[in-house]
Amino acid sequence: MASTTKKVSELIIMKHHIIQGYIQYIHLIEYDHGCLLLDGACRADLTTIQNFFLTTLKRPITDLKVVMVTHLHPDHAGCVASLKQLTQCMVVTGTYTTPWYSGWRGRLAHLIDMTLAIWVADRMGKKRQNIWYSPILKEDIQLRDGEVVPEFEDWHIINTPGHTDRDITLVNSSAKLIYVADLIVSVKNQLCAPILVCFPEQYVYSLKRIKQYIGYTLLMAHVSPQTLENQQIDELINQAPTTPRTNMRTLTRIIKGKWLNYFAFK
Repeated sequence: MASTTKKVSELIIMKHHIIQGYIQYIHLIEYDHGCLLLDGACRADLTTIQNFFLTTLKRPITDLKVVMVTHLHPDHAGCVASLKQLTQCMVVTGTYTTPWYSGWRGRLAHLIDMTLAIWVADRMGKKRQNIWYSPILKEDIQLRDGEVVPEFEDWHIINTPGHTDRDITLVNSSAKLIYVADLIVSVKNQLCAPILVCFPEQYVYSLKRIKQYIGYTLLMAHVSPQTLENQQIDELINQAPTTPRTNMRTLTRIIKGKWLNYFAFK
């Protein structure tokens, strides 16, 4: 875990906390008036988040005001319903028209995604925990591209699809922070595309979008923070997949043993 403090303005002090979650980093932003989670974490992370508020921040969990959800995978939306029930926080997403896990194909995809999350936990040596969560997210607000986060107006979103069709990135221009969630991961200490890239053309478009934030601190769900550099993005664009990597294809390759050494969350 790590924490940094930044002065957003003469009146606003922001603290950025990184908490080790079940299979991902949890990025918590703390202000005097309340706290913002940059993603919805995993269901298994509820106790971790509660304990962090009580023992580290020494604040009630009800000081959590907003939970962002960048996309619907288990480690980004799994804890949302529990946090909402516990704190009455506002749940915020980007815009979409159809639920990601709609219909019988969606329900199957939901089960596959949880299976992949369990596989990742096993690869990390984590003890099996319950990660079940509803495939249907009940958000309070959908934000359009460029809109600011309610109650935390120094943060805004940009649409960065590719991993799924609705991924968003959070940007704080004052603090020069950019949280890209699963847009970028790492294999053997090299930044790369995630295992799942459902929409390759949109993925390249999203990488090009974040080039305007060169020099910002790059925050990711599965990689430690680092400075965003132009050369890195160019390399990611050049090496981006050209055909879809869906969850079914990924699971099939894992079962066949083809990706047992491709551990994209390291």
